[in-house]
Amino acid sequence: MTDSGKAVFLSYASQDAEAAKRICDALRAAGIEAWFDQSELRGGDAWDQMIRRQIKACYLFVPMISANTQSREEGYFRREWNLAVARTLDMAADRAFLLPIVIDGTSDSEARVPERFREVQWTKLAGGIPDKAFVDRVAHLLAAGSDAMDANSVASVARGTTPLPSHGPIMVGSRRRYGLAVTTLILLVVGVWFIQHRLTAPAPIIPYSAEDRRMTFALLPLEAAGEDPIGLKIAKATGDGVFTSLDENHEWVQLARPASVTNALRQFTAPHDLARSLNVHFLFRGSVVRGPTGYSVTLFVVDGETERVLGTTSLGIPTNAATPHSQEEIDNATGLLVFYGLEDEVGRARDKADTALDVRDLSFRAFVDWGQKRMANEGKSAYMEANELLHRALMLAPNDPLALSLTVKINLCDCVDAWSLNVAEQQAIGEAALDRYLVTHPDDPGMLHQKAILYQLRGRFQESLLILDSLLSHDPGNSGAIEDKAFALLKLGRPKEAFAPATAAYAAQDLSGRAALLGAIDYELGDYASAERLAQEAITKMSKAQLGNSNDGTVRLTLIAAAAHLHDNRVKEATLSDLAATVPELKSLSAIRKWMYTQSNLFGYEPLFEGLRLAGLHD
Repeated sequence: MTDSGKAVFLSYASQDAEAAKRICDALRAAGIEAWFDQSELRGGDAWDQMIRRQIKACYLFVPMISANTQSREEGYFRREWNLAVARTLDMAADRAFLLPIVIDGTSDSEARVPERFREVQWTKLAGGIPDKAFVDRVAHLLAAGSDAMDANSVASVARGTTPLPSHGPIMVGSRRRYGLAVTTLILLVVGVWFIQHRLTAPAPIIPYSAEDRRMTFALLPLEAAGEDPIGLKIAKATGDGVFTSLDENHEWVQLARPASVTNALRQFTAPHDLARSLNVHFLFRGSVVRGPTGYSVTLFVVDGETERVLGTTSLGIPTNAATPHSQEEIDNATGLLVFYGLEDEVGRARDKADTALDVRDLSFRAFVDWGQKRMANEGKSAYMEANELLHRALMLAPNDPLALSLTVKINLCDCVDAWSLNVAEQQAIGEAALDRYLVTHPDDPGMLHQKAILYQLRGRFQESLLILDSLLSHDPGNSGAIEDKAFALLKLGRPKEAFAPATAAYAAQDLSGRAALLGAIDYELGDYASAERLAQEAITKMSKAQLGNSNDGTVRLTLIAAAAHLHDNRVKEATLSDLAATVPELKSLSAIRKWMYTQSNLFGYEPLFEGLRLAGLHD
């Protein structure tokens, strides 16, 4: 055990006693003395004095923040919190003392906590389940104290500018995080993955030191012309949305606290100086622009060391609004810029010896290379190389959530169908990683969504629907889950019920896949005019590669059949010609049946083939 002068004090609401005990037990098992009142302290005046003495004597104060602390306006734990904050007034600025942890989806920006808590980095331990990285982090801080602390690492932690181990998402609680399909593959890779995991479970990294600055970001205030009050309002409101998106993206992003950014801006203006002061690799910046048709916001991410702009993206602002149409649009934009930062981090590690790559290096490289090779239509090699890197990561850390979740992603991606001779093999690998992940994080919404997708891949749509309904009961605005619910209902032969969620998903973001899905539903409902229009829209947003594969490319079959019902010969003939040029072997209905992917929208739907017969195709 550590000596009592190096003890850790756990402060929690009584409803969280079980979670506190788990954390206490984990610390004690590592030889760390943890003060936990349930087992060792007593009530009354003597108890109160004991609490005060221990808060005064402990080396680290760990407040546990949760929905239970949120719901209570009063409680003894709040006295403990205030006593701890009062103690910091007598401490040097480089003294690490407060170590807040969040055991559920409570956001630090909305938590009912002393303001001093917001000035330090928070740790997410979903369900109050401690992991090795958290225990190691506590041990590191206690050990650092024995050597009078490392001023460079611990001081920056105290200021909230050096990230703690990535315990919790960087992506994402339970808002707008799933399956954001986009019109280019890089946005598909980025949008789907980063938004799915913005608020997922903690991600312990091995090894991960206090000096590790990988994927560290600071968001600077968005800029607008000082004489434009509307522009200033947009800058503030959209900036808040960007902060929320980044702050909830813990699995990938480690974000400097606003108070630290404000202090840095008082001293520095150059990006290089700001990044060094905040101890981050990357800066998020943005500006509000007023154009002839309205306002837009341009966001860009900057390498703090070189001041090089790594990438930009723009968001349109609707008339009379202060933010884009939805938080999902902001999430998608920040996800893309975070990916640019991730590419840069992978580039920095290219010169490392292969044996020196740690879990983060391996996982980061797997994800980036997988996305880039898929863009180059190298699907099989993309998978094989990423799978090998993730296998190595999991050999180092068998239960690392990031490596597990990426293993799930690459194996359950429908892109596997384009090259695999045995899709069931990849699905089995993905399912094994998914099951392992859910053992320690059974309520993780991102992985539960993946489980729903796995059920759909196996044709188990009713079970998928049950999971999606559960997810939507907690997050009604999750358009990815809404889209998948519509697909499940369509496959269950319930197009009337599928219409409303498909329409809602399409309204949230008019992606090609959502237009194709809604068009397929309209075809089943007999609204051929709408089916034709939506299929045409989807086709204009798809790449040549998408239109040639047996999943996305089936939207052309919907268009041909709908046009035939409408006697729209011009559209029918043009689309038949396009189909023949892209997939020349589809000369008969039997060839089409064999070609269609089993999870495509209208696979096995006989009225589709009746429409194709009307168009002149035959068995």
